[in-house]
Amino acid sequence: MQLLRCAPALLLAVLAIHATAASFDCTKASNFAEKEICRDGFLSGRDEYLAKLYKEALTAIPESQDTIRQKQREWLQKRNLCQTQKCLDDALSDRIVELERAPQEALSLRIEAQRQVELEQQRQADLQREAAAKADYEARVEEERQQSLAQQQAQAAIVQQQQAAQQTSPISAAPYTAASAYPQSNPVNSAPQLTWWQQFKNSPAWKYMLLIGAILTAWAMWRHHKGIGVIFNDYTDAAITNLLPAAGIFLGGVVKWLELPKELAIVVGLTGAMLALIYAIFASVRTNQGVLSITLSMVAKITLVSVFYAVIAMLVASLFVNTKYKGESQARANSRNRREKKETMAKIVALASAYTVLTAWLCRRPEFTSLSECLEFDLSADPA
Repeated sequence: MQLLRCAPALLLAVLAIHATAASFDCTKASNFAEKEICRDGFLSGRDEYLAKLYKEALTAIPESQDTIRQKQREWLQKRNLCQTQKCLDDALSDRIVELERAPQEALSLRIEAQRQVELEQQRQADLQREAAAKADYEARVEEERQQSLAQQQAQAAIVQQQQAAQQTSPISAAPYTAASAYPQSNPVNSAPQLTWWQQFKNSPAWKYMLLIGAILTAWAMWRHHKGIGVIFNDYTDAAITNLLPAAGIFLGGVVKWLELPKELAIVVGLTGAMLALIYAIFASVRTNQGVLSITLSMVAKITLVSVFYAVIAMLVASLFVNTKYKGESQARANSRNRREKKETMAKIVALASAYTVLTAWLCRRPEFTSLSECLEFDLSADPA
């Protein structure tokens, strides 16, 4: 009987517990979702846990409270549309997952925002450094310009003083004029003096000389072929004429290798060339009759030997030059240079062979004679 009296009290206590387990007042539940949460203990626990996460998110992310509240209102509207327990369970689970991720996402956003701030600060610092460097460079350029302008003004003042001194002094005015004083006081603007070789190389004179030499050489070769004149008397004559410059160059290289004075090496090389020239004149006079034949023979010998050694010198010089084009890798450049050097060596061999054949063809007698016979001089002898 006592137990029956306590049963209504126990029932009211259980109902009270269920009514307060949810995050809202179950006595005011008005739709299926709220009623089902109040009725089901598991859903009530989930709803209470969700409410806890919601409050923690508002506290942890104060800058996003309005956004969190708006999303909560939107979620409540979606939850209240549920008409089944599964829909309600899914809605609670999705919102719990979203609220659990909110603090971590907020932390990630803060870190990213801080990183962006640091990057912007770094960019601003770089811009300031670049601006400072540019300003410093412009200042240096302006300072150098001012110094250069001051030097020019000082030089102009010196020139004016010299001109004034020349005008006032009758003794010094005679040897010095304004035209001669200006280059002395302003040597920067005076043109450099070129040597006679540089002037000759920069002028078209050598082209005319080469053209005239080629024409006279062709004429001499025609006369040689007709038996009217003689360019080379025999193989010994051709060998002496062509090898004396090579001997001078070789001995000059030996002198330089022995680290003797550079001037001595130049003298040795020029001596070989001069001996070749003297012998060419001697052999032309010895083997030809008449001024025309002698002159054509000398011109032909000098032109052939000079052009041959000039071309060989350019080819040999190119062997010591390594080039690298823009955008070309070093390995590709080395491979190309090796290939070009092999081609240049082939050209040297081919040119030397062709010149040897030409020289042998220009010999009147296809034989070697003694050196004493080549040095004999007898105008009564028949050159043929």
